[in-house]
Amino acid sequence: MNIKTQFSKKNTIINLSYYEIYYQVSIGKLFSITNKKDFTVDIDFTLALGSIYEVINDIKELKDADIIFNIELKKQASMDAVQNFANENLEDIKNRVIKIDEIVNLINDNKFFNETMNKIIEDNYENIKNKYKLLITDELSLQIQESLDELLK
Repeated sequence: MNIKTQFSKKNTIINLSYYEIYYQVSIGKLFSITNKKDFTVDIDFTLALGSIYEVINDIKELKDADIIFNIELKKQASMDAVQNFANENLEDIKNRVIKIDEIVNLINDNKFFNETMNKIIEDNYENIKNKYKLLITDELSLQIQESLDELLK
């Protein structure tokens, strides 16, 4: 798997779209598990790009990297959602009101997403992708590529 290729304009749009929908659906499940509703579902664009980079960098040498990339991206976006959620609900986690370990295990075992969640992803992916088609201009794509070049040095 080639990191530069994964950060082409087209792939940046695709990868950010998947990352965001996975993140948002994960937050939705965390809301339903914990009955917490006071948390933003917005992603941090820069952190999302960093997470995508880390996933690609971790699996790039694997012969089946292209096959497992989406699964690993889904896990990473979910873990990022859990981390952000945990940071906002630290007291409940310390007091074991929210059992974060069980959630992390489900993500690691690739059992966190259920059929309903996958349907939500399928139904909403194009809307998010359209948002990123507008956001990732040629100029921004070039800036991302330049930042990547610096990182790869």
